[in-house]
Amino acid sequence: MNYKLCLIYCLVFNLISCKNDDKAFRKTIIGTWDVYASEMNNKPNGFMKDGYFVFSADSSVTSNIFVGNQTNHYIVEKNRLQIDTEDNFDMKISKLEGDTMSLEGNMSFYFMKYFLVRRK
Repeated sequence: MNYKLCLIYCLVFNLISCKNDDKAFRKTIIGTWDVYASEMNNKPNGFMKDGYFVFSADSSVTSNIFVGNQTNHYIVEKNRLQIDTEDNFDMKISKLEGDTMSLEGNMSFYFMKYFLVRRK
């Protein structure tokens, strides 16, 4: 009986922790982020040179990597950043500490990594 109670407690704690992480990530990414490096299939490339993202508190994001510099909707859920674009932008937030953020995931046929720094 104690084992079941402990298991239920652990599951509830994990669910609450994940929701708190999502809220913290949403708050932390608000602002302007510049891409300082990128990789395609684990090899450095210059495709994202001068790329940027501007995340707003209303869950909208603007970036010069989107067609026409449009504003799109984004969500942060379970350490993933999903942006409503034609290319299905869905990447794992592998690092978010202070003024640095790293994103990684599949875009089209490629495994991409983006390394960003918060603009001051």
